Amino acid sequence: MLSHHQSLSIRQRFLPILLLATLLGCCRSDSNPIADFGEGEGITYRTGNNLPGGPNDPTDWTSDGEWNKQERALFADLNFDLNAPQQSGLVNVSPAYPNPTAGQANWSLNAPRPTGGNAAPSSVRALLVNRQHKIMRQLGPTDFVNGILFSIDYISAGLSPNELYRLYYVVYNASGLIYKGHGDVRYNRYPSLSPYRKGPAECIGGTFSVIPAQGGASATHQT
Repeated sequence: MLSHHQSLSIRQRFLPILLLATLLGCCRSDSNPIADFGEGEGITYRTGNNLPGGPNDPTDWTSDGEWNKQERALFADLNFDLNAPQQSGLVNVSPAYPNPTAGQANWSLNAPRPTGGNAAPSSVRALLVNRQHKIMRQLGPTDFVNGILFSIDYISAGLSPNELYRLYYVVYNASGLIYKGHGDVRYNRYPSLSPYRKGPAECIGGTFSVIPAQGGASATHQT
């Protein structure tokens, strides 16, 4: 059995190594160039009517905690702290739908209206990126009051079939950060590739007053 002095000596000898490993681990985490889509399917399945269509990823389409260096760099031109406290209750985010899809997906945000008036004006910017955080499509920056809906064409964005992508979003105003998060999506070349699809392929219908947005997407302001 080791004496107390020997045990202390061994711990002191290996402490610098443990500290170095911990620091290296933190550095890798803060600058990880590869998006982590998590376990399982990696997406939240939604139908063309924005109804549950399969497995759900609870980390998608909600508020994110601290972003790493790679994630913050995507919005480097925003002049506020992306890891600052968020203002809960001011914005609701819808999942992208349908997900997966063979062509186009919708994604929307809305701001709950206070009694007797409109929500405060906000701005939103979103970036669709691949696993290496290469930007495939930019949405906004766009101002909105009560809500906004984007339509994203995966084909014109050049997405690869059956690959996962991530949509990062930031909502902000003149005071700084309001809300930030991400959601993962998948482009299927053929609708039948979704193992959770039931019945014929769904299409996206409806008539919108469309305002062109950057990079081949469209945005509709909701009033």
